[in-house]
Amino acid sequence: MKFFKVTVLLAFLLPLSGCDGQTSEGKSHESAASKQSADRSSPNSDEYSRADEILSKKFGSTEEQIAKLHKEAEAGDAVAQQKLGFYYDTQKDAVNAFEWTQKAAAQGGAVAQRKLGAMYESGEGTQKDDVKAVEWYQKAATQGDVVAQVDLAMCYDKGTGTTKDDAKAAEWYQKAAAQGNAYAQLQLGYMYSRGTGVNKDLVKASEWYQKAAELGDAPSQYSLGYMYSHGNGVSKDSVKAFEWYQKAAAQGNASAKFGIGVLYANGEGVSKDYVRAYAWFNLAAAQGHSDAQLNRDRFENWMTSAEVKEGQRLASNWKKGETLLPPIRSLPESALQNHELSKQQTGTAFVVSSNGHALTNHHVINGCTEVKVAGHEGVAKVITSDSVNDLALLQLPGINNNFAKFNPEPGKLRQGEDVIVFGYPLNFALSSGGNLTPGTLSALTGLGNNTNQIQITAPIQPGSSGSPVMDKKGNVMAVVSMTLDDGKMTKITGQVGQNVNFAVNGQTVKTFLDANNVPYQTGGGLFSFEKSNADIAEEARKWTVLVECWK
Repeated sequence: MKFFKVTVLLAFLLPLSGCDGQTSEGKSHESAASKQSADRSSPNSDEYSRADEILSKKFGSTEEQIAKLHKEAEAGDAVAQQKLGFYYDTQKDAVNAFEWTQKAAAQGGAVAQRKLGAMYESGEGTQKDDVKAVEWYQKAATQGDVVAQVDLAMCYDKGTGTTKDDAKAAEWYQKAAAQGNAYAQLQLGYMYSRGTGVNKDLVKASEWYQKAAELGDAPSQYSLGYMYSHGNGVSKDSVKAFEWYQKAAAQGNASAKFGIGVLYANGEGVSKDYVRAYAWFNLAAAQGHSDAQLNRDRFENWMTSAEVKEGQRLASNWKKGETLLPPIRSLPESALQNHELSKQQTGTAFVVSSNGHALTNHHVINGCTEVKVAGHEGVAKVITSDSVNDLALLQLPGINNNFAKFNPEPGKLRQGEDVIVFGYPLNFALSSGGNLTPGTLSALTGLGNNTNQIQITAPIQPGSSGSPVMDKKGNVMAVVSMTLDDGKMTKITGQVGQNVNFAVNGQTVKTFLDANNVPYQTGGGLFSFEKSNADIAEEARKWTVLVECWK
């Protein structure tokens, strides 16, 4: 791509990324609302379905079992009535399903009341009646049924079966959100961002988006990324915007795909990459995103045919869960065949599951042709890596019977707590058996107030990258990532920063492991006690390893 084309490209891209505030964010919420409507058509994963899962296993289904259930239900047993209602629902007998659900609801069962409301709303087994639907949702919601609270909020939100009332909608979304319902949290974020039913408050909007995003809700992840991209309710942070857009895009969110394309095109939060920008625009355009279609078409006129072909290849091969990050391996296959590898650098990794998964930093393995583990035969496989949070997941060769356990409450760390780091710094000069260095949790945020990091005073040396940061019980609370460059610090401030080191915090690490389905374990419990540094070192040595980057 020629330079003059890039200059023109940025001139039209920057305004487009701002205009997306109304259209793309709205689309994300519309998709969430559609999903919620779809979810209502099937049994919810709550006490109703749990009870009925047991019931369905009992049904072979014998006439004797059905007759027994009928006898109990006719005698007034509310649980039997609810189960019978479910049974007829599975048999596509809506009339009988409605009859028995109604009887159970009349006895005060919140789940049956909510189900009855849904049947009135859909006209399932009875005449459609939105007013009665609201009445039954109200009864169940008042008893704390979280799904009924969401359903009731949606009725007030849309004016279905009742007068449209944004304040009441916000009130019921608030109750459901407080119980951890991601859809309600998303809607609250939307209402605070618009000032609908509540006073406009972008800070609260971002907080609710954050809660739902951490639960894996894709529209919320996109919305939080948008907030970071534009500095709405949070400090503008393109790196975090890219991170959250990635999470949403990996789930198929079209607006997030467009957002990633803009960041790649402008070089914000990620290295400028027009091929990947085009690929993401292409993916979003395929889902009907109009701004992405416009950008994709303009890119095709300005990019070389080879660049367009590569972007199309990336887009056509994309599957859900993928991020299209540049490959870690930097040398082409032809060069690798005749290239004699040598050890370039070392770092630390630690085992996090009985399956042999291990954690280290992205920068430790970035660009490595092979990653080896001292004391292990074979080569470690790089499963995935996250350049934004500087994390990498390895599959170690051989059998690993020992693994780390994580702090059960990473969000409740306190400034001033004692920390212990165990790793393999300066392996060529220091102990080959690993080094333990104690320190203090000096700040709950990292460089530039990065909330994905913590700051520690434990001394960090080359080779410490990827080391576990542990609490006094030996549970991992963070992963060592970086230290301030003393030379650069001196030039900027005239002073040398001492023991200013940063680690990826436990919440970010757990999110990374969850996203990759790693079966890690947490410590704590009744028999969890503080340990001596000697005991912690002895345990950590069993599951901490020296990793080598070969190129």
